[in-house]
Amino acid sequence: MINKLKSNNQNGKQKLTLILLLLLVIIVIGFLPKIVSEPWIVETSQTAASEASNTSVSPSTAAEKTKYRQDAQLLLADIIRLRDDLGNQAVELWAGLRFEQALLAIEQGDQQYGNGDYKQSIVSYQKALDDLNALNTQSATTLDAAKEASFAAIERAASTADFTIATDNALLAMAIDPEDKIAQTLVQRAARLPEIMVLLEEAAILTQENNLDKAKSLYEQTLDIDSVHLKTQNALRSVKQQIIDKNFTGLMSEGFNALDNEQFSEARLKFRQAKTLFPAELSAENALTQVDGQESQKLVSESMRLANQFESEENWQQALTIYDQLLVTDASLINAKVRRISVSVRATLNNQIEEILKAPLALSSSDIYQSAQRVLADAKNIPDAGPVLTSQIKQLEKVLTASQIQIKVTIQSDGLTDVVIYRVGNLNRFVETTVLLKPGNYVAAGKRQGYRDVRAQFTVGSQSAADAIVVICTDSI
Repeated sequence: MINKLKSNNQNGKQKLTLILLLLLVIIVIGFLPKIVSEPWIVETSQTAASEASNTSVSPSTAAEKTKYRQDAQLLLADIIRLRDDLGNQAVELWAGLRFEQALLAIEQGDQQYGNGDYKQSIVSYQKALDDLNALNTQSATTLDAAKEASFAAIERAASTADFTIATDNALLAMAIDPEDKIAQTLVQRAARLPEIMVLLEEAAILTQENNLDKAKSLYEQTLDIDSVHLKTQNALRSVKQQIIDKNFTGLMSEGFNALDNEQFSEARLKFRQAKTLFPAELSAENALTQVDGQESQKLVSESMRLANQFESEENWQQALTIYDQLLVTDASLINAKVRRISVSVRATLNNQIEEILKAPLALSSSDIYQSAQRVLADAKNIPDAGPVLTSQIKQLEKVLTASQIQIKVTIQSDGLTDVVIYRVGNLNRFVETTVLLKPGNYVAAGKRQGYRDVRAQFTVGSQSAADAIVVICTDSI
């Protein structure tokens, strides 16, 4: 190489540089094997010695080799970083073969590098780097897949295989990334899986046996162990709903039993309790409407029965009151409307008769007497008169007859007092006289010049008055 440099007329400085380079190569060749511990990490001095040993290499070729050497070293820097990263991610657990193949490619590149074949070493290093990059990318995918597999097995919680899968994948995820919070949680959850599976199996059996309360308790115990276990959460939610359904059905059944026995308050209570379980459920609301309807129907039936009883007893006023109350509650009750018409007539007639019988003396008035005669005629026109009306008719006839029999009444005065009986006439002055009066209430008045007027009220019964009526003005003015 020196002869070639001379032939190219290079300056003295270049010669000196080349001589120093050759000396450096000799030193490196003598000491490098004692220093290098890893055969695939090659020092620059060794490659320089290799280059310099061939004195026939042109400067351009030397520069080209230097460039390849530098490129190879750059690749090695990335390879070392990726190799260490993958080692920290436990690559041997999830891609051991591919990682070993990448290491073999590195070793091949080392040999090529050591032989000075830098260009070919770059090819080997690049292949190794590509493989390591692929593994580095795969580590994230493998981590996610391990976490997903562990989570799925924990949620299945159906067999020992699930426990194995959950544990292995959780540990793999932890090996790949020990700082991953999800992986840490999965390891803890997987460790508790055997206990969870036992509880879930017992709870499932209890659910099938319809022992829902005990099943609910076991599901709650399971969630105490693993509060985020979705399978248990769903199972507990399902059991709670079944309990609600069971309670709803029970309350509805109790409500209808009470309704069949006409225990309306009890039925209404049960249906309202059922409605609180399912506010949007129409069956409970419809049942409450049915209670109201049947209770109302029973009240109407009982009221109609009682009203009919009053009618049969000729207690017309009480029967009328019941019909009025029913129609206020429900004006559409046709039977009550029809019955009220005839009952109202009889109640009115009954009241009129009773008023006459209570005040027979009022019959002394001709107007009242004529009205009583019409009432009597109306009473006699009632078909199928009951015993009460028949008795009333007889009493009314007797009272009317007695009201027309005149009774002899004695009236005494002093011969100086003018005496008049209202609604009868003026009797003038007398000492004693008698008049014929119909039973009734009367007022006799006396007047005398210079004396205070006097009044005497008296009643004429069905027989003559026991004492004479005295009408005398005695107080002088």
